Amino acid sequence: MNAFLRKNGFKLLVTLLFALFIGSVISWLNQDSPALPVIKQAPTFTLNSLEGEKVQLSDSAGKVRLIEFLFTSCPDVCPMTTYNMVKLQNELKMEGIWGNKVQFLSITFDPLKDTPEVFKKYGDRMGMDYDGWKLLTGTEAETGEVAKSFGVMVQKMPDGSFVHTVTSLFLVDGAGKIRKVFAMGEGMNNEDIIQKIRQIAGSVK
Repeated sequence: MNAFLRKNGFKLLVTLLFALFIGSVISWLNQDSPALPVIKQAPTFTLNSLEGEKVQLSDSAGKVRLIEFLFTSCPDVCPMTTYNMVKLQNELKMEGIWGNKVQFLSITFDPLKDTPEVFKKYGDRMGMDYDGWKLLTGTEAETGEVAKSFGVMVQKMPDGSFVHTVTSLFLVDGAGKIRKVFAMGEGMNNEDIIQKIRQIAGSVK
């Protein structure tokens, strides 16, 4: 035995070190993503669904929420954001967590133009699946106050259009805490967003 070790000890040591290295690499590749920090508690609000029902953020407690602020006559950033969210929606549906673990909320800050009929046509045109997506409205003062409470700066222009903060996409966990704020429109990184949704929903891939 001692003779065998003297003859093959170096090879055995190299093999053992290599195995330990491979194991470490596999463990590193399979580890969960770093925990997302809590930014702050999401503000509470009460708005109306398109059917006129009162909706609160707490109604979807336990689910991961992606909250979008928009106005449907926006020519660029808002429709691009919704388009990307629909792509995320379709991927989440294939993973079986759409609606039951993840919900999207879109809040208009132009309720005068975005009547329930207009808002619904926008959602239909964009391909929203309402099993996991709520469109919310209220008075202009109410929706403006909700946007402000989230830190979204909105200014109504003389022509009736809006200028607003383009980081207006909020990832909220099941406990109602904001965990990430994403850029909208062309600045969106869908791969990053869906990875963080999965992470919080407990379905990291």
